[in-house]
Amino acid sequence: MKAATQIVFVTGKGGVGKTTAAAALARWTAGHGRRTLLLETAPDGPVAALFGRPPLGHEPTRLAPGIDGLRVAARQLVEDYFRGVLRFSFLANALLSSSTFNALTAAAPGISEFLLLDRILGIVEPGLGRRAKYDLLVVDGPATGHALRLLRTPRTLLSMVPAGPLSGTSQRLRRLLEDERRTAVVPVSLAEEMSVRETIEMYRVLRDDLGLHVARPVVNRVFPRRFGRADAAAIEAHHGAGAEALVAAAGFAIARRREAERHVAHLRRALGTTPVLFRQLFTPELHADDLAPLGRTIGRALFAEPQRGGRP
Repeated sequence: MKAATQIVFVTGKGGVGKTTAAAALARWTAGHGRRTLLLETAPDGPVAALFGRPPLGHEPTRLAPGIDGLRVAARQLVEDYFRGVLRFSFLANALLSSSTFNALTAAAPGISEFLLLDRILGIVEPGLGRRAKYDLLVVDGPATGHALRLLRTPRTLLSMVPAGPLSGTSQRLRRLLEDERRTAVVPVSLAEEMSVRETIEMYRVLRDDLGLHVARPVVNRVFPRRFGRADAAAIEAHHGAGAEALVAAAGFAIARRREAERHVAHLRRALGTTPVLFRQLFTPELHADDLAPLGRTIGRALFAEPQRGGRP
């Protein structure tokens, strides 16, 4: 029997490199024979540009061998849902153009989040005897606050609507999200105080409050260790004493590496797990080929390390 499609949600504070981590993971899994769908939730996300492709649309398109991309926008989900419910285009157009309706959907808790999760459910469990097209769905998720609201949505809706079709779908979604063999969340952080603090808080909410499987956090843009202790001491001895530009740059790199090590140690102590480190890439622009080393790092951490229950 074909294994069920797995889901990896990638999230974190804005600007930490969620898209880079999601794309790198997709590239690695596709290279290992897993049919992968990379789902973009930002309306103007850079996923396609990383692969040298035009912006993603609302249907899957090929990004690279073994990788398809799909953009899912909240507004489009709402429109598609109500067009399907109303069936008659003139009724749907009248409703969707109503300012009252737009204000209501914007204020109502969980509508767009539920529809996004429902779309994900349709991808990984298409129903009616059909097989899922993909082995892995990588979700380039929203930033931390929105991601927590998204992943909390099934519980929220079940507390509000305990019976009926909506309840049934919410129950399926909750089972899917809480199944550690099928769903994982990857927090992404920078080696900076605010980002690390937010990552720790998010990790604990996801794991302890929502009961989800949270993978090892990724710390992005970590400066490599280029100098031994003796070299670092010699560089620091000259730093600030009429140092030339090269020595000053070396001193900066040493300082950034030490700062990263301090924050990584903090994450390790707080969460009881070793973070995955992405090295700082010194390139003006990031392209698909640059993702290979990052993909190996995150792919091996997620799928090749010993794990309980075979979870992702």
